[in-house]
Amino acid sequence: MRCRRRLAFALLGFALCVAVALEIGIGPVYIPFWHIPGDTIAYASGHRSLDAIVVGAIRWPRLLVALLVGAALAVAGCVLQAIFKNPMSDPGVIGVSSGGALGAVLTIALGLSNKWLWVTPIGSFVCGLAVVVLIYRLSTFGRRTNLYALLLAGVAVGSLCSAIITAILDMSPLQTMEQMMFWLFGGLDGSNWHETFILAIVDGVVLPAFLTLAWALDIMVTGEEHAEGVGVAVQRVKQIALGLCALVVGVSVSTTGVISFVGLIVPHVLRYLVGPRHRYLIPACALGGATLLALSDLVARTVVAPVELNVGIVTSCLGAPFFLFLLFQHGRSWRRR
Repeated sequence: MRCRRRLAFALLGFALCVAVALEIGIGPVYIPFWHIPGDTIAYASGHRSLDAIVVGAIRWPRLLVALLVGAALAVAGCVLQAIFKNPMSDPGVIGVSSGGALGAVLTIALGLSNKWLWVTPIGSFVCGLAVVVLIYRLSTFGRRTNLYALLLAGVAVGSLCSAIITAILDMSPLQTMEQMMFWLFGGLDGSNWHETFILAIVDGVVLPAFLTLAWALDIMVTGEEHAEGVGVAVQRVKQIALGLCALVVGVSVSTTGVISFVGLIVPHVLRYLVGPRHRYLIPACALGGATLLALSDLVARTVVAPVELNVGIVTSCLGAPFFLFLLFQHGRSWRRR
């Protein structure tokens, strides 16, 4: 297992480097890979050639937002799967992303997003946290979280959030409506250094905080009663983890809109490669999620060029069949019992 884990991390690091080079280099303006360092330094030094502007002002912010959001969503999905002991938990599947999008849309509709810098991320966090708590309450009976109740509650609450967003869109002026539509489809166009800065702060705090919960998550996966028996404060760990998930997903959604299935695909694949221990799985998910979203954005930008697809469309095309496969697999194992 140790050798396989090392190989997995080496492959993840290599894949991430390839994704970075492709995302920066490929586009309407082709930048040779060996020119990227020079153009980056030129932009930072104040030189404003075409290539330097494309690399420094457009592609680096877009890439960094993709890396930070992908890492955040994948790690959040990994943690949610451990908390709920549910292989299908994902920020999008259980409605957290819809709650975050609703918070962002509300701040725009109320005219708050232009007045205070942090109000949109805060609104996304509050609504995302409320959705997490509501879904957890609806799907937990005693001390057990029911798989199908979780999925149904996630779909129901997510649909309610989408309905409220649609109602707000219908009542909004055209200019505001165009701004809000961004949150429904998930995209990285328009990414800037300001958004990168906010995401870097949140990820830099939340992702290491998840690592401090790794041992508790390992124990909780085996059962809450066993975890309490060995000294894990289960309810406290759940509250902290859910709050951190709501924060990191809310800020991500406030930046890119709803991007689904990253938190479902990545933890499942990497659990087979690096094992179930969260001290290894969490950093692996961060690398894998960053790589997946960067490559998905590359596909979104190039597959029907010069038209750009929203990156959420690409991740949904990847994730929906994967989700159905997991549901079918779980249904077969359930029928055998």
